[in-house]
Amino acid sequence: MPAPTKTDHAYLSLRRMILDGELAPGDVLDQEALAAMLSLSTTPIREALRRLESERLIVSRAHRSTEVAPLSFESLKQTYAIRIVLDSMAVELAAANATEDQIKEMRRCAKLPRQKDDPLARLQKNRAFHQAIYSACGNDILIDILDSLWDLSDRYRIVVLRNTPAAEAARSEHDAILEAVVSGQRRKAGQLMREHLEQSLATITRVVKPK
Repeated sequence: MPAPTKTDHAYLSLRRMILDGELAPGDVLDQEALAAMLSLSTTPIREALRRLESERLIVSRAHRSTEVAPLSFESLKQTYAIRIVLDSMAVELAAANATEDQIKEMRRCAKLPRQKDDPLARLQKNRAFHQAIYSACGNDILIDILDSLWDLSDRYRIVVLRNTPAAEAARSEHDAILEAVVSGQRRKAGQLMREHLEQSLATITRVVKPK
C-alpha cells in the first residue's frame, strides 16, 4: 500500500474534524489558516477541499469562500431514504454470502465496549458493525456508495449522540440483525435493518428538525 500523500493527510484530517464537529456547519475554511494548523502548504489543502466538496461535506460560496456544509433537514431525509434501501440490500446479501470469518468480525464489532460517555466512540462502534455487514455483501460498488452516505449521516448522528444518553435499543437491534444474518434469513435481516434505520431517523429528527 503506498504511503499517504500530503493531500491524503490534509483530506483525512479535515474530514475527521468535520465529522467530529470540531469544524462546525457554517465555519469558513481559510486555506492559509488550515495549512498552518496542519503544517502543510496551501496546495494539498486546496486539493483536499475539492475532495470534501465532491462528498458534500463543504460548499463553495461567492467570492471563492468555502465553508462547512450546513446541516439540512431535507438532506437528512434524502440521505436516510437512500440508506434504508441500500442498507437493507446489503444486509440481505450478507445473509446469503457471509463467510465464517466475516460473521466472526460482525460478532466482534457487535461486542465492542459501549463507552456511554464518549459520543465519538459510540459513533465509531456503530459504524464498525454496519461496515462489517457491508464487507460481507460481496458488492464493492454498493459498499463505496454506503460509505459515502455514512459520512453524510454521521454529521447528524454525532449531534444526537452528544445530546442523548446511550440507548440499549440500538444494541438489541444490532443483535437481532446479526442473528438474522447468521441464520441466513435474508428477508428478516432486511426488514430488521429497515426498522433500525427508521428508528435512527426518528431519533435524529427529534433533535435536529427545525421547530
